[in-house]
Amino acid sequence: MMKAPYPIILNLDRKRVAVIGGGKVARRKIKKIVAAGVRPTVISPMIIDDIDPSQIDWVKDSYHRKYVEKMDIIIACTNDKAVNNQVKAEATHFQLVNNTSDKTNSDFYNLATLSSDDMFISVSTVGRSPRFAKKVKNEIKECVSKKFNKEFD
Repeated sequence: MMKAPYPIILNLDRKRVAVIGGGKVARRKIKKIVAAGVRPTVISPMIIDDIDPSQIDWVKDSYHRKYVEKMDIIIACTNDKAVNNQVKAEATHFQLVNNTSDKTNSDFYNLATLSSDDMFISVSTVGRSPRFAKKVKNEIKECVSKKFNKEFD
């Protein structure tokens, strides 16, 4: 676990983002990246049907370093821990890597979030329990929605 996490909100404008993997975890990551206005490069021999190929640049191949050399942010979410670890090991110190199979081997990880046009709320358990973070997020959503008549995405 990170000893002292530093929470930030990233502006992905002009950032090159790669997602390694084409399964359910990749789908969730891609959805949020696309919502942030970025067209990610997805490196995977296959993608699940829920991933819209028209929203991504799809490299239909297994992970090779050459595909991510110029990427700023890399999300390794294959079902192979060795590949995810390889992605992290081969990244430069200028690249931020999220190894979804091992948060201790990541530069960052995502938060449970609520967003609207003028508000962004995030919840983190510092990687210990994404399920509990999601539960707290949903309780905050219900409370804030009722109290302030607010709708979240």
